[in-house]
Amino acid sequence: MYQIAIIIFDDFTDIDFFLLRDILGRSQKDWAVKILGTKPSHISTLGMEVKTDGHVAEASEADVVLFSSGYKGIPAALNNNEFMASLKLDPQNQLIGSICAGAFILAKLGLLDGITATTHPDAKSALEAEGIYVLDKALVVHGNLATAGGCLSQLYLTGWLAERLYGVDKRREIHRQLIPAGQSETFETLISRTLSEA
Repeated sequence: MYQIAIIIFDDFTDIDFFLLRDILGRSQKDWAVKILGTKPSHISTLGMEVKTDGHVAEASEADVVLFSSGYKGIPAALNNNEFMASLKLDPQNQLIGSICAGAFILAKLGLLDGITATTHPDAKSALEAEGIYVLDKALVVHGNLATAGGCLSQLYLTGWLAERLYGVDKRREIHRQLIPAGQSETFETLISRTLSEA
């Protein structure tokens, strides 16, 4: 069974975490999801408390590592020496992804050096100031690294993950309850095209 780590911190963006956790939580037989942080619990931007399952250092043992976002939480996380020093990731052997401003963590770790990435449009110029070439795309993939831009691009990030681990049918399975009624063909076309062009 694959081990998936979702990384959070104080002032994480609620939808970026909760939607990611919900989508991945729909499958419990193929992977196990752990929430990792630097404290026993972290508080979201809107004041929701989320208990963690372990310390962020445990991310090095996961098969998949996904970073949440937060317009206030990310700057603080980047300046948290304990947080950053604990991240020992291996893009050769781990799938690593981010949503929106989570890409700044990947950038600071040097994982985006020499490659393109994406983030939320509001954060594009700031990420470019870090020397990253940012594309106006919902999902950008380079090997085992994926960055997604915009909260609803979780469909693409989780779709990429599911297809990488188990194939198209698994992706459709975890998304089945999310797709609006009467629009399954529309979303299938959109998701499959986005993944193929990532």
